[in-house]
Amino acid sequence: MSVPFMFVDGNLTLVLNNKSYQVLPDHLNYKMIIDILPTATEEELLKVVDIQKAVATFSDGLVEIKDGQVTYEGEVVHGSISKRILEFMSKGLPFQPLVNFLNNLMENPSMQSQKELYDFLEHEHLPVTEDGHFLAYKAVRGDFKDKYRGVFDNSVGQVVKMQRAKVDDDRARGCSDGLHAGALNYVAGYGSVESGDRIVIVKINPRDVVSVPSDCNCEKLRTCRYEVVGEYQGELLKPLYSSNFSYDEHEEEYDDEDYDVDESYWDQFDDEDDDDDYDPYEDDEDYNDQY
Repeated sequence: MSVPFMFVDGNLTLVLNNKSYQVLPDHLNYKMIIDILPTATEEELLKVVDIQKAVATFSDGLVEIKDGQVTYEGEVVHGSISKRILEFMSKGLPFQPLVNFLNNLMENPSMQSQKELYDFLEHEHLPVTEDGHFLAYKAVRGDFKDKYRGVFDNSVGQVVKMQRAKVDDDRARGCSDGLHAGALNYVAGYGSVESGDRIVIVKINPRDVVSVPSDCNCEKLRTCRYEVVGEYQGELLKPLYSSNFSYDEHEEEYDDEDYDVDESYWDQFDDEDDDDDYDPYEDDEDYNDQY
């Protein structure tokens, strides 16, 4: 039996469980509702029409919308995460990955680290994975070793880690101890294609993030662990990827030409007068290199 509705000038009025709902074109799930309207049941429509109920249903009650704010276990969620939740809902993406993300974030032992990660996510729209991790970029040498010491192997499939206590948690120090990753603009700023450097894609658990330095417009972070899941072939354009990132998934919705490695990408960040081989820290034995 079809659900009673009236559609006038793009505005939809539905009667669900004896209650009237108005669905305007700016509704978060407007397109989805219009698409499923001919065949959906009352309960199916209610889940996408009533935003508050939809959020609670998708998250098993962990996440709710109260007074226009997203809450997690009763605590108000920071704006950047709230925006991501609403974005996922508007695109019909599964909601559970963001619940997983929040669960992982709450396992981070440092409240300060949690707050700083919000700053990073606010500026950098990096994708999350189904298991609640996120993907970022890292510049490495041509042999996949870390840029500064050449100690850590960043080949695809490697898990790179260090003791959390040895990662600098002072965001006021830009270059210091820790495993670094960030947005494309950040990695391009210290990578050099002329030197044969590569960019790899790393997967990071929010609980392992230690600090987001204030320099570089919060475009980088320090962590104690990451997994190298791929080599850069193009910017990560989708908001959600599977837990096991793969090239096939990366390319499945886009033309191959979108993912050609553009060697000129780094050029926009280079100064013509710079010496690519110059290392300002090579003679400073006391300098704690970033990895």
